[in-house]
Amino acid sequence: MSLVRKRARRVGAETMNKSRADDELRQLRATVVALREELDRTRVGEDTRVQHALSSAHQEIEGLRRTVQALRDELDRARIDEETRIQQASSASHQEIDGLRRTIQTLRDEMDLAAQRTREERDRLERDWRGRLTEAQSTIVELRATLERRP
Repeated sequence: MSLVRKRARRVGAETMNKSRADDELRQLRATVVALREELDRTRVGEDTRVQHALSSAHQEIEGLRRTVQALRDELDRARIDEETRIQQASSASHQEIDGLRRTIQTLRDEMDLAAQRTREERDRLERDWRGRLTEAQSTIVELRATLERRP
């Protein structure tokens, strides 16, 4: 009997061991399935976060591109405005220089004319003076002659 009992115990133990092993295998399989599902959820969540991050990065890049373009446009407008102001200032300077040159030429012409008139007046006065001097000298000669003829 002991042999039968031993064998029954062994069969019972093997059945129990098999049942435990089956339970453990089921639990391991359930754990693997749960871990796979969690891994899939993690991947989906990570993919979603990556997509959101990429979308945000693309939006920020687009915003920065628009900002850069707006700044370039503003810089171009500022350059054009500055060039326009420079051209206007240059044009005004040239006009003022031309006006000053004309004024200088007019003043030179007036000065030359005044100098010419002064020379002519001086020459006329000198001629008059010489004429009067000659006349005075003639008068002196006549008066001397008259005085010398007087007894």
